[in-house]
Amino acid sequence: MNTRFSRLFLAGGQNAVPLSGWFLAGWTPGTTLLLFWFENLALSIFLAARIAAHWTATRKRGHAGGFLKTFLLTALAFTLAHGVFLFFVLGVLLKDTVSREDVIAGLQWMLAAQVASLAFDMWHIGGWPFAEIRARTDWMMGRVVMVHLSILFGMFLFMWMEQPWWFFSIFIGLKAMMDIGSLVPQWQPKEPPAWLVSTMNRIGPAPGVAKKKGGLAGQRKEDETFTDYWHRTQAEEAKRFARDEEVMERA
Repeated sequence: MNTRFSRLFLAGGQNAVPLSGWFLAGWTPGTTLLLFWFENLALSIFLAARIAAHWTATRKRGHAGGFLKTFLLTALAFTLAHGVFLFFVLGVLLKDTVSREDVIAGLQWMLAAQVASLAFDMWHIGGWPFAEIRARTDWMMGRVVMVHLSILFGMFLFMWMEQPWWFFSIFIGLKAMMDIGSLVPQWQPKEPPAWLVSTMNRIGPAPGVAKKKGGLAGQRKEDETFTDYWHRTQAEEAKRFARDEEVMERA
């Protein structure tokens, strides 16, 4: 319950800022893009702080193997690459559209929401399962990729249509729906849908898999029905998740 409230608070706070800034305060496209970049950068750093704190408090096995390092490298690589693209967009396509005052005001509200959420999480983080950390990193990486690809392709659409208001309005709304939608419990049926079984059984294993003895990890084996494959991978995933929750001995 505490983790769900924390994520709801963070998602609401983060999205209230661009929604109110764009629709009510009259933010320019350049200001909005720059704040999205800062938002992803700050979210990555604050999530890294949660990962480090959770590892220190719980010593869960899921952290082993450089979980924090892998997350930071991936998230920051995407963010820095986006920064280069954003520098070009703001310098060439959206000249003189960044309001320093609006950027500072937006950053203050964004950081306030993130600091408040982080402080609340730190109070309870010792009781989190590793699954909560995994869920947050998966959400963050999906969000980073979605924001970057949306802006990349959206800017081409913007240049073609020259209608920035519609693009940013739709994008801000979709981003808010994605963040809030991540709080909805995922559908995890015990049995695969009949239509999916029928389709996948017709397709069969990936080319080359049948030639390898036993198949590859995560891939369908020779003469294995899709239902059997579904049950096997579900069991393997459950076993891996259970192992991630094991507590490692402290050095």
